[in-house]
Amino acid sequence: MDKSATTIIASTTIGAGETTDLSACTRIDNSRTTQLTLTANFTVNAASTESMFVYIYTSDDDSTYTDSWYDSWEINNCRKVYYISGDHMWMPEETVTASVASTGTGTVAGWTIEDGAFGDGDAEGWLYLEDITGTLSTAAVLTGGTSGCVAAQSGVITAHAVTRQYLSMSPTPLYIKARMHNGDTAASATLCSLVSVKQTI
Repeated sequence: MDKSATTIIASTTIGAGETTDLSACTRIDNSRTTQLTLTANFTVNAASTESMFVYIYTSDDDSTYTDSWYDSWEINNCRKVYYISGDHMWMPEETVTASVASTGTGTVAGWTIEDGAFGDGDAEGWLYLEDITGTLSTAAVLTGGTSGCVAAQSGVITAHAVTRQYLSMSPTPLYIKARMHNGDTAASATLCSLVSVKQTI
């Protein structure tokens, strides 16, 4: 079996609230495909509070594509922030509230420990948040709603490079094209691309 990777949407900037054209996507021919994976890459603005979406359209003849998407995939608004002085281990999917001059919340999708230990109250590392609402500010106090962890956000909150995968678990349509949509109406997303990896017989 062969595996081949094809960039079907080349790296581009998607403006606030904008969607790529279907004509900008190279079609995927699934006639001999046994497995298909799509990988979305993009960089979200540090101030973004909205999701990115991928819409998949299908065709039987690579000429006429459906006027409504066959499947859609939401990549929840996400950000990574550096924390210090963590005193309890974060809990998966707990809500973290960031409070200082303004308040924001996010759901824990993962974390790393780069130094220290939670038991000593000096753990530090990256905290990955999704479903962000409000504002994440520098020097915020980060409080875990389930774990009770209290930590401090450290450093400047910057743009976040995201890589997410979609795996087709059902029979794949014969031809596929896709569009990427930036759900944030206030900030552009940069370096946006979509790559398909097919396993063929």
